[in-house]
Amino acid sequence: MPLFRPLMLVLVAALVAPLAAHAETETLRVRNRSGVDLVRMFASPVTDEYWRDDLLGQYVVPSGGNADVTIRNVSECLYDLLLLFSDGAVVPDRVDVCASESYTIEP
Repeated sequence: MPLFRPLMLVLVAALVAPLAAHAETETLRVRNRSGVDLVRMFASPVTDEYWRDDLLGQYVVPSGGNADVTIRNVSECLYDLLLLFSDGAVVPDRVDVCASESYTIEP
């Protein structure tokens, strides 16, 4: 019986460790060089069917400005982006959040 408890702890740790290693948090510096204010930014893994929450919240990234956005629970690297601008433009894009430290929006 004394051997069972340590063995069980090792087994649980071995099962949980790979899950924790895959649930990363990535930060992406968004550089808005579009000439128009960025008002909303959605990002979801390419395999997701639905958009996740707006990464900017109430913050607006003015033209010429930068913002650091945090993407939580990253289990895959390729993300679809949906950018909404103050002039009504809606622009889709794609980014590898694991390989990129920044994302520049250009006209």
